[in-house]
Amino acid sequence: MPDVLETRPRNVPPSASVLGQNHGDDFEPEVANYQRHFVLFQAVPAWAISMLVHVVVLVLLGLLTIADPVKIVNVLSASSSGEEGPEIEEFTIDEIDPGEISETEEAAEPMVDVTETMDVVEPIAVDVPMEIAAVPIDMSDLAAEMAPSAASLQSLASMSSQSFDSRSSDSKKRLLREFGGNDSSEAAVARALKWLAKHQMPNGAWTFMHTAVRSDSGGNPGDTSRAKAFNGATAMALLPFLGAGQTHLQGEYKDVIKRGLLFLVANGKPKVISGMPTLDFTESGGTLYSHGLAAIVLCEAFAMTEDPALLQPAQAAINFTAYAQNADGGWRYQVRGQTSDTSVVGWHLMALKSAYMGHLTVPPTAIRGAVSFLDRVQSDGGALYGYTDRITKIQASPACTAIGLLSRMYTGWDKQHPAIQKGVQNLSEYGVSKTNVYYNYYAAQVLRHHGGPEWDAFNTELRDWLVAQQVESGGASGSWFYGGGHATDAGGRLYVTSMSTMILEVYYRHMPIYAATASEDDFPL
Repeated sequence: MPDVLETRPRNVPPSASVLGQNHGDDFEPEVANYQRHFVLFQAVPAWAISMLVHVVVLVLLGLLTIADPVKIVNVLSASSSGEEGPEIEEFTIDEIDPGEISETEEAAEPMVDVTETMDVVEPIAVDVPMEIAAVPIDMSDLAAEMAPSAASLQSLASMSSQSFDSRSSDSKKRLLREFGGNDSSEAAVARALKWLAKHQMPNGAWTFMHTAVRSDSGGNPGDTSRAKAFNGATAMALLPFLGAGQTHLQGEYKDVIKRGLLFLVANGKPKVISGMPTLDFTESGGTLYSHGLAAIVLCEAFAMTEDPALLQPAQAAINFTAYAQNADGGWRYQVRGQTSDTSVVGWHLMALKSAYMGHLTVPPTAIRGAVSFLDRVQSDGGALYGYTDRITKIQASPACTAIGLLSRMYTGWDKQHPAIQKGVQNLSEYGVSKTNVYYNYYAAQVLRHHGGPEWDAFNTELRDWLVAQQVESGGASGSWFYGGGHATDAGGRLYVTSMSTMILEVYYRHMPIYAATASEDDFPL
């Protein structure tokens, strides 16, 4: 049979083709269609045909291998809808799930059992001097002022907590040199951290009765009424590690810190008060002192690492601090309903400051209340401070004055404020105490932030004296115990060691408030 493509004349229409003539007219439309497509196919370049074939193959392979898209969850803005976010391998805390918190106003959940067996006397109740009117600020008002966590914190990962950058290795060396630290003071800090680490219990906690953990590491335990103040003791022990730049994510003591943080979060009492998630660290033998210390630890640890597993516990602790504030604007032993005292106010104001530096939500009403309390207990234009009320210079407590001045620095008084200038002069006249570590702790911060010859003289004496007083041998090596007074007797060697260590970290623990490159802004008032 002749080949169709070779025999058909180019001018012959499809109906006159040889194939149509040989097989009948019924096939004529089909053949015509075939011829048109074949001629079109012949006219297409070879490279185009190859490309078309490859595209088809790739599409088919894609349809076979494409899986369901991965769902991306923003950990910081995820709500408690029941959907699980990504697993946090480094530091997962499941105990603070909003969905698991029961609605309550005051009921406390039982504390986590502590595995250590200790013979201790039951805690002694703290006497409350007087009752006053209920707090005028309700939690519903507080909730209205505070933005929801998802809205206010979702961009947190892009922020940097520069206020705690002073604790990084490079900054520590620079600030240590600039503000009066030396190799001896840093060696003392290192020895102290080793002593503290040795006294952590298997469950991650510490106790002021440190001799129940190790009997060979120096005497002078705290008062037996404080033996079960585990939250306060644990927070007090963790603060020097954080002050030295150690965290649960990096550093020689990261496992020690991680176990301590896990204990704290598990041992807090989660509540929802007027719609606000809170975490309550008050305890027998520690009261609101323990809560203030625990709140500082959680906020500092979060600010230093931005670990999302710590975001909710830290914010919930600050929420409870705001809720617990008394009508006079301060804090004392119990939640609400008392006359406040400067000592407890100092710890809670530092907790709020640490939260603010960590970009957590801090209600302005809490700061304004604290400022109002300071106004009430100040004397001499704000250069002196009393414990619960105004005092004369003869009656003045050096420790309360130092706490009041540091609080004023954090709430906006500048270096040239007449009361700051006069207060610094007062502290310089008081000088270093060889019996009161609490005063030394606050006075060192005030004078260091202020700087000048007053700080130089105070620092040289206190630094060298502390280094000389540290135990250098035996099981107590690295610890301190000196002086007396209520706080020292209550907290014992663990308390004195923690406070003394933080004094020797004062050079870099926080950025200087009045430095030209200071990164700590004032509170929003």
